[in-house]
Order: sequence, then structure tokens, then C-alpha cells
Amino acid sequence: MTQIGLSRLKTIQIILVLFTEPVSSWTMPKSNDLSTNRKMQLFSTPFELDYYDDSENPYKDDISPLEVPEDTKLVLGLNKYSHDTTVCAADIKTGEVLFAVSKERLSRKKHDAGNVATLVESCLNCLNLDYDAIEKVVMNNHHHRILPLEESREHMEWESGLGINGGIENGYDDEENLLLDADRMELSHHLAHAYSTATQSPFDSGMVVVMDGMGETYRTMLRGQKTKDPTYVSDFSFGEDSFQIIPSDLQDQSQISYFDWREAESVYVYTKKENSIDLKPVFKRFTPESSPPSLYNHGFENMDSVGALYSRASSHIFGDWNACGKVMGLAPWMGTSWKDGDLVQCPVEEERRVMFGSLYSEDDEQKFQQDKNVIAGMPLISRMDADLFDEDGNLVKKRRYDFDDDEGLKKQDDGKEVQEKRLPTKVALDAIALAHRIQIDLEDIVIDFVKHFKEQTGEENLCIAGGVGLNSVLNGRLSRELGFSNTFISPYPGDDGIAVGCCAFGLFGNGFLEEQKETEERPPMWKEPLSPYLGPASTEAAIKAAIEAAAPWLVVEEVRNEGLRLELAAQEIESGGVIAWYHGRSELGPRALGHRSILADPRKKGLVRFINQHVKSRESFRPFAPSVLAEYADDWFDLGDTSSDSNKSPYMSLTATVREKKRKLIPAVTHVDGSSRLQTVTAEAEPLYHKLISMFYDLSGVPLVLNTSFNTIPGEPIVESPSDAIRSFLCSFGSLEMLVMGDYIIKRKTANLKTLLGEADKSDIEIVTAPLCPKRVGACTFQTITEAETGTVDPESVVSKTKVRMPARPMHHDGDEWYEILDELEGELLSVCDGTSTLSDIFQQYTEMQEDEQMDKGRIEEAELLLQNLVYRIVRLYENTLISW
Repeated sequence: MTQIGLSRLKTIQIILVLFTEPVSSWTMPKSNDLSTNRKMQLFSTPFELDYYDDSENPYKDDISPLEVPEDTKLVLGLNKYSHDTTVCAADIKTGEVLFAVSKERLSRKKHDAGNVATLVESCLNCLNLDYDAIEKVVMNNHHHRILPLEESREHMEWESGLGINGGIENGYDDEENLLLDADRMELSHHLAHAYSTATQSPFDSGMVVVMDGMGETYRTMLRGQKTKDPTYVSDFSFGEDSFQIIPSDLQDQSQISYFDWREAESVYVYTKKENSIDLKPVFKRFTPESSPPSLYNHGFENMDSVGALYSRASSHIFGDWNACGKVMGLAPWMGTSWKDGDLVQCPVEEERRVMFGSLYSEDDEQKFQQDKNVIAGMPLISRMDADLFDEDGNLVKKRRYDFDDDEGLKKQDDGKEVQEKRLPTKVALDAIALAHRIQIDLEDIVIDFVKHFKEQTGEENLCIAGGVGLNSVLNGRLSRELGFSNTFISPYPGDDGIAVGCCAFGLFGNGFLEEQKETEERPPMWKEPLSPYLGPASTEAAIKAAIEAAAPWLVVEEVRNEGLRLELAAQEIESGGVIAWYHGRSELGPRALGHRSILADPRKKGLVRFINQHVKSRESFRPFAPSVLAEYADDWFDLGDTSSDSNKSPYMSLTATVREKKRKLIPAVTHVDGSSRLQTVTAEAEPLYHKLISMFYDLSGVPLVLNTSFNTIPGEPIVESPSDAIRSFLCSFGSLEMLVMGDYIIKRKTANLKTLLGEADKSDIEIVTAPLCPKRVGACTFQTITEAETGTVDPESVVSKTKVRMPARPMHHDGDEWYEILDELEGELLSVCDGTSTLSDIFQQYTEMQEDEQMDKGRIEEAELLLQNLVYRIVRLYENTLISW
């Protein structure tokens, strides 16, 4: 056996020459289809950071920054066994909320449900408390009662042993989930929503409007009242006849209905006291369960609350009942038209109303009604129109709703500037029309509803809770148009806020309920809104550990000077870079408020498509929100009367109109209809984020930045831990220019072929730096799937796909844990990268010649092409964190 006539040194030289051009420009065999691998292009970083070295380290012992005195006793509020499972913990003596987090942030499963064992453990670990610190637990699950379910621990152990019901998940029968040693009780769903906002409102009295998809069942509430259950409090605890109920003959109807009835919309009034709150129901509308609750999503799609009907439109368009935010973002495209040659496309308005009438009336002509024919038949998400397929007849899933207004979006084509068009499909035009219809109906119905009860109650302050409270367009209109003196919406009006409401009830009780009056000493009532930053706080050690675990793929600068760190971040944003910003404790609620955010320049319209496509991997029609310095908000947005308070939307709860003269200055955060869902930022509430935006203001003259949630992996929630942040940053494949986390500025390292291949001196005789050996990051499992049509005999028509699972790699995530191998060559390369062979060794294994074979031009060309392919695949494996050197 002889080796092909290329020395190791010559091999290095060939590779270095080939690598002077981008990997993406190399010629690959036709079989190398990259379409199945997401975002493989690495984007360059336009701004080079100066190194800053400071040997002083303010961090000493790595203790939890949230640690409290060991004698602290807790009240826990829980949203349990339902979507958005959440814990909220407060000091039972002082009333201070010490910790709150949703399960999705820890499990990385969006809207995760189930037991609370991991949440309680995380809470106690962060506070450095033992299990016996939990003194009182208040909880809710709007699908079923909790305490009767947990009455038999032996039965729960049986379920766990069989892996059925709640026992399918670890922790179901653990002490941290059952909390048997604490004083336990349950609070009904809408009442918990009301408590979550009224108790922390910045005013002493007001009206709370609760609207969501579905709340507590009527029979559950009625049974609690009839049996005088001391472990359960609901609106009926105030007396079933003490407030208006629709339908007024609910008790009679419930006896002949097939299924149960559920809370739809509720109204409460409240007055805060020193240590308690007088909160009582004024109105409640129930909606029937029109299909068996044992079916898909508890029959939610057939309910008639305003939230459920809006959610049905979400399912109809996107196939997801919980994509209502996307519906809200789609609706404003109604007034847009697109020109494709001589053809002009525009959505046709849907004239049939989905919702009409009044929620508070039972008059036949005025009562609330719905027409589901608009959201029936074939769902839009399931349509297979011709324009959804490519030239080869393959369905392109992303094409369905991937469009924008293409203004200012340029690209190079043969040296000429051309306008790139991303036009809506026919189904997208129909989706726009439906989204617009359901949004208009929602606004009309709810504005009439809230206006009616403002007049009836005489209240001047408005609180909004329930999932419908996430509709910032509706919130903006309620705040501006109905004459309320103040409007308050918490950062978590959805079901994650249920835990906060339950915790508040455990702390403050209710002055109207006899059994709650003189029973115990209570802490002082909250006088102002809670901080939204209630989650875990990452330690210096956790940040360092996350960086160390991904060190081969990162360039890290330690910048302990806060001013310099902020300046570097602001300069990167101003230069057009998109950055990830990770700071302090995480936010509770679905929106990033400057602690787990992706930030960019609002002046650059092209960033909308760039971030949607390359950073967030989502449809291009989706708008982005600004974070604006509160003191300048009124100059840029129409927020109504700001004379008494410029901080109108601290939690990104309101959509306002961008002032017309400012729209061209901030096109990346101005939606197609001139609106913007904004966050107002004050120096008092969030000093570091305020400083960053102020620095950007100094550089750009614009007092705001584009802010979107820090999550680049489809289907995952906002990042929680430093390791989550690193993983999400790496999965952006360089579209995020930098990650600012703690005192560190982090960039993605490109594959360093010089260190992989080694270097020789100028005479090409002596090797100055020895080549490194590429090594797999960890153990891996290969999976090959072969597809062939029935009766196929042609081997070339058989398609095989090989995937690899490597849990140790920094980019591994449960949502997409299998990485698809490009071809057999890439799989072989991964197999031989065991840390003992250099790339030259690997190359020589592929180029061995028989003794009677001759070297000719063809063999040399084959070797060069093979070498090119080997380097290409080595770089791919490195970029996807499967190998390092």
C-alpha cells in the first residue's frame, strides 16, 4: 500500500487555500441537500470589541443571591396541573413576594403543565429554605378540584407506578408536590385572576374585569357553596344571589345540560385596606360546555366565551389554540395591498361577524351571540392551495404565512439593487381577513361590556386580568377611550398569574367573607405593583459554568466596568448588530422586559425580516415591540393623557399609535397600521436597562430599542438559566452578534482551521504548531430511516436519512434532539473524530492507493474535491457543536 502523493504539509496548504472562500460558496455533490438543516450560514460580526481586563473579582462565595433568613415562613400560590403551571412564594409575615417562576422556564416546554415538585424544589433552593418553611398553600386548577384528587396518596403512587394520569410525570406523589404538612386550600379561577391584579394595583379601589377562555366549572363552585367546604373559596362564597349571573336561570339549565358550565367573563369591585382587601363579584357570565370535556383540550374549541372564540380563530389559522398573539399581529395587515407585476393582491374583508350583541344582556335582540360558520369547515392551517407547493410539488410549510410589506428590503442580484418580494399566499390573505374580523369583534364586544360596568359601578380605575388581557390592542383602546383615570394590567394576566392571585389571597384574605375576618394577623397590603423580575437569579458560578461548557465555540470577554459594557452593547446595536441581553432575575409572564431580551436598532426596517427569519425562525409578518425611555414615550407614541403618569405601559401591555412624524424614524417597531406594542422603562424600576437605552439614545437620537424575547429555538419559551442562554445563542448560528450576560460579552467563535491543521514555517519544512485532533463532544446515537415507494427496485430511488443524537453537545435540546447528518461522509467523519487522529490522518485514510495504481490528474482532482468536502463537513460538525478541537 502507498499513500497518494500529497505530504501532510501540502495537505495543510491546500486546505488553507480552499478556506479563503466562504464554505457556502464551495461546490458540493448534488446529494448534499442542506435544506433540512436550519440556519447553517454564519453571519459576520461588524463590530470588533476591545479587550478589557480587570483582575478584581467582586464575587466570593457562590451563595444564592435570593437567600432569606432560615426562620422565614412561606405562603405558596400555585397554578397546578394545568397549562402554565406556576409557583409564587411570599413571606407570610411581611407579604414580600420572594420568588415566582413558571414551569415552562425550567422544563423548556412552552406552557408546560403538570405537578409542581420541580418548581417547589427550585423555590426552596433559591431561597435556601427547608421544606418545613412552607406554612400555607393556596392553589387552583380550573379543570378539576385538586385536594380531592390528592386525598389518597396511595392511589397517586399507584398511578405513578402505572405511568397513567398525573403519574406519567416524575414528582407526582412527592412531598414537594403534595405539600401535605402545610395548611392547604383552593381558590376558584376567576377569583384568583382578580386577586392577581387588584391586590397589586397602584390605586386603592377599582373595578376588575376578568376575561379568558374558560374558568371554573359551575358545579364545582356550587358544590363548594352547598357543602360549605372550608378548603374551597369561590365567587359563590359571597352568596349566589349577591351578584348578577348570566344566564339568570343557570341552576335550572345546568340540571338538563349534557355537560357543565364554565366561567366566561367576570367583573369585580374592590377596596384595599391596611392588611386586607374587600373584593367581591358584581357580574359573571357562564358559558356551556358544548362538547365532552374529556375530548381535545377539554372541549375548549366549542365554548362561547370571548376568549374561547378568539382562540378558536387562532386554531383555525395556526393550528394552535394558544397563538392568539399571532392573530393579533396578523389583523392589522387588513389594509395592506401587494403588487406582483400587474396583479394587485389584498385581503377581502370578512363581513360576517363572529361575535355580536352584549355580554351583560339576556334580551333576545341584544344578548351576546356568535356565528361559528366563519371559523368552521376546513381550517386555514390545513388547506393545500397550489401556491403552497414548490416547482417540484413539495409542500413548503413556511410559505403559508411567510410574507411582509417588502418596503426597504434590498438585495444584490448580479450587481443590481432589486426589490425582494415576499408576497402573501391566498390562504394568508384569507387568514388576514379572519384575524381582522375576530379582532374587531373582540374590541367592539369588550368595549361595550367594560363601558357598561364602568357606568354601573361608578369606578374610575380599571384592572384587567385573564388571557384576553394579553391582547394589547384591546387594552390600549380600553385605557384611552373609556375615560378611566387609571388602567392597570399585570405582566401576567394569563394563567401564570393565577399563582400570584392565590398567593395574594393566602396573604390578605377577603374582608367580605365572614370566615376570613378575625382569624389571623396579616401582613401589610401591597401598595404598588410587584416587580416582574421574580424568577431565579443566576450566580457568577452558574454563568461561568455555562460559558466553560461551551468554551470551544465562544469568544468571551470579561468586562466588569458597567459603563464600558453598556457602551459596547449600545455601539453594537447602533451599528446594526442584533444582541442577546441577559441580566438579573427572569421575568414572570410571557413577555421579555429587558432581562431576557433580544435587542436591535428600531431605525433599520430590514431587521424585521432578518430577526424573524434568521434569529427567531418565524413568519416575516410578525411585528416587534419597542422598549422606550418613559420620559420620552409621549413624544413618540400617542398614549392618551400622560400628565399624571408617563409610565403607561411598563409591562408591554398596551398598543399605541406611533406619532406620524416619527414612523419613518423607527420603522422596525412600527407595525403596518402605524401601531406599536410598547414597554415604557423608568430608571427607578429598571436602572441598568434604562442606562443601556439611554446610551443608545446618545448614539442615535432615538430613545428606544427593538425588544423581543430571548428564545431562538422554535417551540421553546424565553431562556431561563445561563446554559439556556448559551444554547439559544449558539442556535442562532451567528445571527445574534453577541450575548451580554452578567459581566461577560460573548461572541460565537468561527472554526479555527489553523489550530486544527497546524502551521509550518515559511520554508514549509518545519511544523511550528502541531495539528489538533477533532473530537466528538460526547456519546452519540445514530438513527437511519430509509424511505422507498412500494415496489421500488431502483436503488437510486431509495432515500435514506441519518440522524444523530448527542445530549452532551451545547446545542442539544429536547424539542429537536436529532441532528440530521448531511450524508454518509459526514456520519463517517463524526465516527472517526475520537480525538486521536488529525484531519490529515483522516484524509489519508480516504486516499490510500493500491501499489499498482498510478497518480494522474484525475486522481489529484478527486483528492482535492474530497479534501474540500472533508473540511466542509468538519466545519459543519463544529458549528453544530458535535465536535471540537
